[in-house]
Amino acid sequence: MRRTKITATIGPSCDDPIIMAKMMCAGMDVARLNLSHGDRETHRQRIRLLRKTSQEVGIEIGIMLDTCGPEVRLTQLDQPRELKPGDYLVLTRDDVPGPDRVGVSWDGIFSMIAPGHQLWVDDGNLVMRCIEQRSNALKLEVVVGGILKNRKKISSPDSTWPLDILTDRDRDILLMGIEEEMDFVAASFVRSAEDVVAIRKFFEVNRFDPLIISKIENRAGVENLAEILAVSNGVMVARGDLGVELPPEQVPWLQKDIILQANELGIPVVTATQMLESMTHNPRPTRAEVSDVAHAIWDGSDSVMLSAETASGQYPVEAVQMMAKIAGDADARREYVIPRARATSRVADAVSRAAAEVADSLDARAILTSTATGYTARMVSRSRPSVPIVAISPSQTVVRRLKLTWGVFPLSSDDAEHSDDMVAKAIEAAADCGYVSDGDLVVLIAGVPSGIPGTTNFLRVETVSNPVLVGTGLGYGEPVTAVVRFQPSRYEPLQEEPYIAVAIDFDSETADFFRHAKAVVAERSGRTSDIAVAAITMGIPAIVGVEGARTRLHNGQIVTIDPIRGVIYKGRAKI
Repeated sequence: MRRTKITATIGPSCDDPIIMAKMMCAGMDVARLNLSHGDRETHRQRIRLLRKTSQEVGIEIGIMLDTCGPEVRLTQLDQPRELKPGDYLVLTRDDVPGPDRVGVSWDGIFSMIAPGHQLWVDDGNLVMRCIEQRSNALKLEVVVGGILKNRKKISSPDSTWPLDILTDRDRDILLMGIEEEMDFVAASFVRSAEDVVAIRKFFEVNRFDPLIISKIENRAGVENLAEILAVSNGVMVARGDLGVELPPEQVPWLQKDIILQANELGIPVVTATQMLESMTHNPRPTRAEVSDVAHAIWDGSDSVMLSAETASGQYPVEAVQMMAKIAGDADARREYVIPRARATSRVADAVSRAAAEVADSLDARAILTSTATGYTARMVSRSRPSVPIVAISPSQTVVRRLKLTWGVFPLSSDDAEHSDDMVAKAIEAAADCGYVSDGDLVVLIAGVPSGIPGTTNFLRVETVSNPVLVGTGLGYGEPVTAVVRFQPSRYEPLQEEPYIAVAIDFDSETADFFRHAKAVVAERSGRTSDIAVAAITMGIPAIVGVEGARTRLHNGQIVTIDPIRGVIYKGRAKI
């Protein structure tokens, strides 16, 4: 079962609802909308189409809006241009393109860039050097040539742009996102904790509280990583710009370090950029790309992201399918995941970690979490348990937002009134969706009282089955699973296969029948009854006082008995 989540970017290649539906069925968990491309109404239409398609296919997805952030881009070109080393290009305030000039989105660049400074265009694919600076223009010489296209981002290794973390364009489209109840905001070019706080204040003023995913993609973001993570709801390793603004050979270990610190805090981490880049134009990825995705997962990524592969590529559905195959196989290779010991003094963290350990030890089918905020599920995910984490929440918003967290399969359910009600509803919801079935052992974890983040303090182990019969266990012996056999007549041969003996009482004629049984179920009650004394003497686990045992059970039926609690379950149940 795939645990790593897939974030896919929506663009012209997947605006068709049929393509969207296929991407959801293929494994898309979160849809990303890049605000650097497309206008407000285009993004609104995409969000609405995603929501409608999600309802039609019955697969809930999260929606992420990725901001432009403090970046500088080229304005519109009349057509793409090929630039060769030694060619000249003029950046100008004038937004009307010419044969050797192009507009730029930020006027401040004309005072920031001096002769000798370099400019990198399109993630460093084109490199230019300033040879002349004027108040309204920069004359550039091409150092590394290539194809110049519309709205490509510009950066400089010689300066950091002093821009607001949210552009006017960002604010306008995010207000639309609030109206459409988006789930995540990926904040581009975060430089400090103050940037994250400024974004949060924008949403507080507008009475909305999305999960803020801070994108680490510049030197300031790396230097201030700890303080950024402390105020963020998640983080994205944006390797494209990170490898432009810092030496590319540093990106692999920076990726590991960012993921490690996010895992320690229990916040989701997305690894992004060029993961299956060749699938933008080819139906299959390179072997190196496949290896890159797998290692990002083994590093501890909650989600891996597709960008141009799905937004503008020729094979958007196939890219999601391939990502799902790689992730599913990588998730199954737990031996390549480096275990990390996490000391903690917080009750919530200790209980969450204990749930994973108990589930592994007992070979449980799943961990069920009842969560009003998603906090409990994320804390359990941090321990990377070997079984699925089924998160049941009364909030559809929480369900969508948990789609970004590793190993969590969120479901909606009515709010529970008390702990027993919570256990019953969690098991029922998980069983209805096929995550668990009769006889499975499950670990339940929650915070009591519910609805308060960080109060995870409740752990319980349950068998997914309603008892068939209940009696009085004699207090010793392991659980027994076997076929039911009724007391035979004196002329019937004894069964050689293991069986659970069911009888009314004990006498000398049935001694051999009991002696060869793995366990005894008796209708006669009392710990001092003849059948109870006989079972104790023979050292056989037994349950006595089971009313209607001979009418409600039948010969050959497989049951599981718990001789400690005096409970009988249908079939093979883990206790």
